[in-house]
Amino acid sequence: MCKTQQWLLALTVFFYCNTLAAQINLSIDVSGIDAELETNVRLYLSLEQQKESPLLTEGRVKRLHSKAPLEIANALKPYGYYRPEISSELTKSDAEQWQAIYIIDKGPELSIAEFRLRLGEELQRDSAFSDLIANLPLQQGSTFNHIQYESIKSNLARLATERGYFRARFVEKRVEIDLDAYEARVRIHYEGGPRYNFGEVSLQQDVLEPQLLQRYIPFKQGDPYNLNQVIDLQHALNDSDYFSRVEVSPGEVEDMTREVPINVKLTPRKPHRYTLGLGYGTDTGARAKFGWEMPRLNESGHRLNTDAGVSEIGYSLGIRYRIPVLDPRTDQLIYSAGVVNEETDTSESTLRTLGVALNRGRGQWRESLALKYQQEEFVVADDRGDSTLLIPSVDWSRTWGREFVHVLDGLRFDIELRGASEQLISDTDFFQVQGGLKGITSLGRNYRLIARGRLGSTRTDEFNQLPSSVRFFAGGSQSVRGYAYQSLGPVDDSGQVVGGKHLMTGSIELERSLGGKWGVAVFYDAGNAIDDLDDKLERGAGLGLRWKSPIGPVRVDVASALTQPGEPWRLHINIGPDL
Repeated sequence: MCKTQQWLLALTVFFYCNTLAAQINLSIDVSGIDAELETNVRLYLSLEQQKESPLLTEGRVKRLHSKAPLEIANALKPYGYYRPEISSELTKSDAEQWQAIYIIDKGPELSIAEFRLRLGEELQRDSAFSDLIANLPLQQGSTFNHIQYESIKSNLARLATERGYFRARFVEKRVEIDLDAYEARVRIHYEGGPRYNFGEVSLQQDVLEPQLLQRYIPFKQGDPYNLNQVIDLQHALNDSDYFSRVEVSPGEVEDMTREVPINVKLTPRKPHRYTLGLGYGTDTGARAKFGWEMPRLNESGHRLNTDAGVSEIGYSLGIRYRIPVLDPRTDQLIYSAGVVNEETDTSESTLRTLGVALNRGRGQWRESLALKYQQEEFVVADDRGDSTLLIPSVDWSRTWGREFVHVLDGLRFDIELRGASEQLISDTDFFQVQGGLKGITSLGRNYRLIARGRLGSTRTDEFNQLPSSVRFFAGGSQSVRGYAYQSLGPVDDSGQVVGGKHLMTGSIELERSLGGKWGVAVFYDAGNAIDDLDDKLERGAGLGLRWKSPIGPVRVDVASALTQPGEPWRLHINIGPDL
């Protein structure tokens, strides 16, 4: 490097270092307007955008400050303020420490003297556009807001595309600002043109019968096009669990037929799927579960599920054969067989079952019609027996809310009726009804109130002949906390719990978020399995720790049995969705 180049480099470094050493510190204070307007003002202010620049000099600060009133005025215009009064001041407190102050009186609002929105005949007959027009943010007499004006136009264009008006256009879109009269006139004329219809649906797959997949499609060829129904088809095929990948896309619009073909490309899942789970719950102790599933046995979409589980209180083995029926998105015919062995503090049972159930959707409700044949060997206190029952049942349930795993506001209700008769294979008669309700509501940003209750009742003249699986017990993490799993109920002469004809439990809980995934809770539970409505209800209360896991909250509770001598404490651990 020659000496001239060395000198030039040295000078450059010298001036750059001097610039850094003399960097100006600038604060900008904006007052007199709300947060939304202030955000937009700062976006328009050149001084705000350049205040951190190492090249900012005293002269540049003064020049940019002189431009600020015009920039502030331009920032307020989109919100309908065209006559602001702006007071500005630039001060230098000490060496290189500057402060720019802008006090803003935004002035009067620019009102809309005329607002005229005209839709073409096709759009006028479409109820979706009627709903959109009924909720416009602008109208005659309101403050003109350019941002809202642009949103009206974009919402019209978006809705037209979603509903198949592919030749829609703006005939007129005009805003006139009269500063002398201080008013605005808005005119929008939007023509939709013809509405296109659904064309043929092309299903690209070779693993399921086309007739089955056709039942997943929520529209027919020739129906008016609606993007929401295309999205529903995507969700339905994803939720079917037959495919690892689902691609649903509209094809090229056909102007001659005014139809939109739909292309569906499906990638099947692997023929076998295995699951293994390990866990712990205070009701069951340590537990493990293994599952094997064949999600697609044949072209008719039949499935096979098997699972085996073992825990400290017993074991289970089950198999289910599922057939899609009626509407395959919601309806299944399920054949099942299984064995469950369980030994709790109050009973021992080995239950073998064969069953068939029709699970279907009825609007927002879920319905299950079932018939189950069961044989059970049981011991409850001094009651021993081998029970045979043929139990028909019906169950309805519904969940309100958008999320079911981590819920801010939601509600779940379920009710089941079941029974058996000696005239139909069973060795005893009974009729039973039980139902539950659980609600969650948010209280501000950090609190949730959670309440649940469950009631049940059995009618029978031969209670001692009922197996433990049909009797009611209470206690545990999902019942009355502070008491062992299924340890509560009427007792015999020796003081052993025998279960009850009726069930009554309830709980109220206040949960506070600690930020992130953690939270704490305080709760109060009451209830029991009873034979008479005036029987004693047990009570428990305590504190809990919450952690949001991907499969639902992990709940660790410490509860005191308030109605037991000494009010002993018990730990409860439970994992699962809120609803």
